[in-house]
Amino acid sequence: MLFFILFVLIIFISYFLFFSNGNLVDWQMKLYLKLGLLKIDNYRKEAIQPNSLDVHLGRQFAIQLNDGSFEEVIANEFILDPGSFVLAITEEYFYFGPTLHGVLQGKSSWARVGLYVESAGLFDSGFEGVAVVELTNQGKAPLILKAGEPIAQMIFHRNLPVFKPYKHKGHYQGQKNAAQTRLANVIAKAKQKLGQEKELISK
Repeated sequence: MLFFILFVLIIFISYFLFFSNGNLVDWQMKLYLKLGLLKIDNYRKEAIQPNSLDVHLGRQFAIQLNDGSFEEVIANEFILDPGSFVLAITEEYFYFGPTLHGVLQGKSSWARVGLYVESAGLFDSGFEGVAVVELTNQGKAPLILKAGEPIAQMIFHRNLPVFKPYKHKGHYQGQKNAAQTRLANVIAKAKQKLGQEKELISK
């Protein structure tokens, strides 16, 4: 009887720790990192929050120009003007296993000065790479972005093992810089449409 109780207890604890739905809290993140179930290069222990991990701004930026193209810049500090849009990366490099996925979102302190942080939201199970964040200054004043400061927060969610991990897609797998969209023809079509409209107006 005692053996059966211990067996049921072990099953329950294992399910609670590793298989139940929900996001990882602080002590679970530490446990997962220690067991190797979650791997993050360049993370800071003090960045572990109650329900998320603070991620920090890297030194590479890709600035969107007026024609839609991007110019890459390496800098320790970057001024983001009102209305401007830039791609940036995190210092942290993530390895998501088949039973974890991540959601990256902005921090309230930045949101209160007008910085909108978008990370294309979801990091699928099996993804490996730095997180690319899309930053837009929606405020009225220029913002100073400094490499090494917390810029967003990653939330880790447990899930059942996926059948086909993200690594099989390969679009952004292993990214180490501010990779631009794979939809390279989107802006070209917009520019072509704009040219056609101007041509109609001139007629």
